[in-house]
Amino acid sequence: MKLLRSDHHNMRVLHWIVFVIALWIILVPFIGDDILQLVLGESVFAQVNIIDLLKWDDLFLGLGICALALIAATLEQLSKKNPGLKSMHYLQLVLGVWIAVAPFAVDFDLNGFAWSHFVSGVFVATFALLQIKFEE
Repeated sequence: MKLLRSDHHNMRVLHWIVFVIALWIILVPFIGDDILQLVLGESVFAQVNIIDLLKWDDLFLGLGICALALIAATLEQLSKKNPGLKSMHYLQLVLGVWIAVAPFAVDFDLNGFAWSHFVSGVFVATFALLQIKFEE
C-alpha cells in the first residue's frame, strides 16, 4: 500500500516531534538544576551526584533518537516504502521505553527529572508506535 500524501505529511510531523522531544531529553540534565535553583533557591544536586550520570545517559539517548528521527525524516518518500524505516521506528520504541523506565529502574528520587524522563519516554514510544502503524 502506498502512503497517501496526508499520511506522508503526518509521518514527517511525527519525525520532527520526536526530534524536538529528543532535544528536550538532551537539554534537561544540563539546564534542570539551574531551573530548580531559580524556583527553590538552592541546588537540588549539591549532595547528589546522579546528575552527571543523567547528563551522559540523556546525551547519548537523545542524540540517538535525534539521529534516528532525522534519518527517518530524510529517507521518507511518498512514492516508495523503505524497509529500514520500520526498524528505525522499532529502535525509537525501545529507546523511548528505556527513557520512560530508567528513572524507576535505577531508583533515583529526583521527582522532576523522573517525571520528565517518564513523560518524554512515553511520548517517544507512542510516536514510534504511530510511525510503525503508518508504515504498514
